[in-house]
Amino acid sequence: MSLTARLIAAAALVSCAAGCTAAPGEAGPPPAEFTRNMAESTLARIVTGVVENGVTGFCSRHVRGAESCAMLLDDALRSCLLPGGKPEVTRAVRIPQKDHSEGGWLLELHGRTMDGQRYVSEFFAVRTGSEPPQAAFGVYWTGLGLDGSPFGPDNPKVPRNACPGKEATRAGG
Repeated sequence: MSLTARLIAAAALVSCAAGCTAAPGEAGPPPAEFTRNMAESTLARIVTGVVENGVTGFCSRHVRGAESCAMLLDDALRSCLLPGGKPEVTRAVRIPQKDHSEGGWLLELHGRTMDGQRYVSEFFAVRTGSEPPQAAFGVYWTGLGLDGSPFGPDNPKVPRNACPGKEATRAGG
């Protein structure tokens, strides 16, 4: 499956993979405060972690959906896509809790991969109870978008495959 297809599939899973709430009729704890600043701090912690430690162990250190993150990270690495500098947060929107998915903050990121390609990704930060906020998937440099994003379906920009000899193809394709 191509990186683009996996990104779409993973984005569709974000509704529950980011963390499910109590079953209907069950009382859950009241929602904890979760601000845009907290979401941006979560992103900053992840970016700093990548700078300091690289991508080895990235998903287990920083991301709630470690299995989905590992799949996305593996695809990114197969496409030779590594994060460049710190991305810029250009827009943010609070995503309300809906059905069995908890809400969070969706941050629109503009940045460059290590080889200089531009990307636009949507970074979804979530928080359960009094736990610290976490990234739903965390692989922020591959053009990942949230299914049903308020920023629109064509918002993400996926960088091209950066492996030598693959410059003319889309990531994973």
